[in-house]
Amino acid sequence: MKKWSALLGLALVFSLSSCNREDNLFKEAQDILGNSDYPAIAYGGYRNQDRSKAPSVADIKEDLKILDAAGFRILRTYHARLYDHTPRLLQAIKEMKNLDPDFEMYVMLGAWMQCENAFGEKPNHSRGDTANNRAEIEQAVKLAQQYPDIVKVIAVGNESMVHWAATYYVEPGIILHWVDFLQGLKKEGVLNAKLWITSSDNFASWGGGDDSYFKEDLALLLNAVDYISLHSYPFHDTHYDPEFWYVPANEEDLNTKAQTDAAIARCVSRVKQQFQAVKDYMNSLGIEKEIHIGETGWASYTNAMYGAEGSLAADEYKQALYYNSIHEWTNANGISCFYFEAFDEPWKDGKNPGGSENHFGLFGVSGAVKMPLWESFDQGIFEGLSRNGQALHKSYNGDRDSVLQGLLAPPYKSLMPVTEIVYPHNDSVLTETKNILLLGTAADAHVNEDFRNPASTVKLEAWENTCGIELKQDSLLVIETGTGPWWGCALNYASGESQNLSKFKENGKLVFSIRGQSECNFEIGLQSGNYAKGNLAEAHFRFGPASNKKIKTEWQTFSLDLSDLEGELNWEDISGLVYFKGLDQFDGGTIELKNIYYSL
Repeated sequence: MKKWSALLGLALVFSLSSCNREDNLFKEAQDILGNSDYPAIAYGGYRNQDRSKAPSVADIKEDLKILDAAGFRILRTYHARLYDHTPRLLQAIKEMKNLDPDFEMYVMLGAWMQCENAFGEKPNHSRGDTANNRAEIEQAVKLAQQYPDIVKVIAVGNESMVHWAATYYVEPGIILHWVDFLQGLKKEGVLNAKLWITSSDNFASWGGGDDSYFKEDLALLLNAVDYISLHSYPFHDTHYDPEFWYVPANEEDLNTKAQTDAAIARCVSRVKQQFQAVKDYMNSLGIEKEIHIGETGWASYTNAMYGAEGSLAADEYKQALYYNSIHEWTNANGISCFYFEAFDEPWKDGKNPGGSENHFGLFGVSGAVKMPLWESFDQGIFEGLSRNGQALHKSYNGDRDSVLQGLLAPPYKSLMPVTEIVYPHNDSVLTETKNILLLGTAADAHVNEDFRNPASTVKLEAWENTCGIELKQDSLLVIETGTGPWWGCALNYASGESQNLSKFKENGKLVFSIRGQSECNFEIGLQSGNYAKGNLAEAHFRFGPASNKKIKTEWQTFSLDLSDLEGELNWEDISGLVYFKGLDQFDGGTIELKNIYYSL
């Protein structure tokens, strides 16, 4: 198998035979994954708003002492090369092992994967960024050879296949290529045969989501990896897919704490469901592999959409309850949980210190021990330890009542916007109708009596949770535009069916009223076909500051000739009755629409 080593060239400067055989090699991935005696956690030691200021070996040793005291034994990293963070981590662990033979810490080493033209204007998801990906793999191999007693897993990519990672994601075949490559090195003896290889990705990417992910290369990848590293984030879903989060009517009489406890229980159930969905998909392919949680976590604070003005999810009580509840399940079922994350990392939302991404840590940047570990703190395990020059100390001064006084229960389901449109049955004029009314009333939209509604229930779908879309009780459609690399949403049939709108192709019009508070450029259009079947097509009108259709804060009504749509559609197979997609200048503003219909 000379092809494997030939590809790495000079990067493979170490070999297993050159390792010090006195190293402690008796613990392997198969021994520590799924073993509750080896708690796992995601680790990034960055302490500044600028990630290029990487932690020193001394900084990392300070962190390692804290994590060791807390009982963690497996750390997960994300890049093999970036700012020397991972090489410094491994060096620090090795030096601490040399000083104390009883010190035990292992690493799941990440190799960052991205597509061609990643983070550019036109990312090519079907091709990998060859230079970056090869360099990451070469470094991962070098480090795994240099530290075989520490590196027990290599993860090829982090959330590299999930479609909402629109600026960099790759198709499964690209991850498969590098997984096969590493498995080949194991067979050659270049890497430890007991080193486990995986990819760490969102549950949907592993077959637990919609059928757009069900591809032949995914099945091959599931066979190729040694285990599945699955991500699940009910915290984020409290905003993007929140139906499970809301307080149901039968819990409205409970106190705030009881409502919160019940909501967190539903969050854990959601993780279990996503875990089972991946397992079911694998079983449908005749594959059996271990599944471990590669990431899940909860933010302790935010000033944005998960806070008091949003889903009411972020606080330390909920963080502690989720941390304990998720580990109760994983420990009882032999599942490793790489909890996200060890320390707050201010670079993640560097422009907004109050952003939730900065507050997922169990420890604050300067020594605060958050509520999930208060009981551990009381046991004296952190005595004498410090971070950033400050002794470890409890957040809120350890005042539980102070945390509970600020506790907010999730929003009440009874007060939430509608997420589906259920139409009155109307099949009296199926062929002769001149109008199809999607949203609003005939009177408000000034539609004559010769109209019908769509054939069945229509759902409001935010694509890959990139934005918000909801229907107010007064038939007002509200879109909260995204702030990430892209956003999109649509009105689709809840059943997944399509509709023949070919009679509107030549002379039809799309009519709606719109207003907004966003400077985003975006599309409004239709879709035909299906992504999973490879025949998805879109046609659209452009709106926003860069177009001749600008939205204002007051209502405007547009009557747009469908013959002027940009793009080609299969008009007999319209799957997206109306879709919305951001183009640029994403600002998180709102767009509102009402009285949407097709007319002749």
